[in-house]
Amino acid sequence: MVSRTTFSWLQRALIACTLFFLCAVAAIFIAGLFLPGSVEVQRVVKLKLPQEELHPMLDDLERWREWTVWGDTDEPIILEYSDPSAGVGAWYSWRGDAIGAGRIEITASDPARGVWYDMTFSLEPYPMKGALRYLPSDEGTELEWSLRGELNGPLERALGPILKWRIGVDFDNNLKALTELIEESE
Repeated sequence: MVSRTTFSWLQRALIACTLFFLCAVAAIFIAGLFLPGSVEVQRVVKLKLPQEELHPMLDDLERWREWTVWGDTDEPIILEYSDPSAGVGAWYSWRGDAIGAGRIEITASDPARGVWYDMTFSLEPYPMKGALRYLPSDEGTELEWSLRGELNGPLERALGPILKWRIGVDFDNNLKALTELIEESE
């Protein structure tokens, strides 16, 4: 049997935990009101490959498996590709229990300028806009990878810095893998 003192202490602890939780949620919500309504990530890497040789690796979504780390997981992932898997209108989609579902579709492709795409996640109605642009370089190609998306509502805005960090880590790992793939093929 629980004594009256112990029961009273448990009641106060439960009230304190509930108040702490509600204050934390309110603080996140209020912070989200003041954070930016969009997220943008950008990385640049110099590659020892001319853009005319680089372009087929970036324009063909099936070839992204060669250099992106997005599929490196123990979880079974279902991937589907359009036919053809390269050029404007080409797409691929993924589904997995832990990673959710999404789709990338090429919206523009130019061997001299780069590849542009929309990335949509199953729970988001608006696509993120991505670009793999070729910048002028004396040797090889300077590749700029960027992704921009809108953050709707205070909770998404509050999570924006985490999303930006996570995308940045993925970009860094993918560009490192692309660089290594190019160096191995030399």
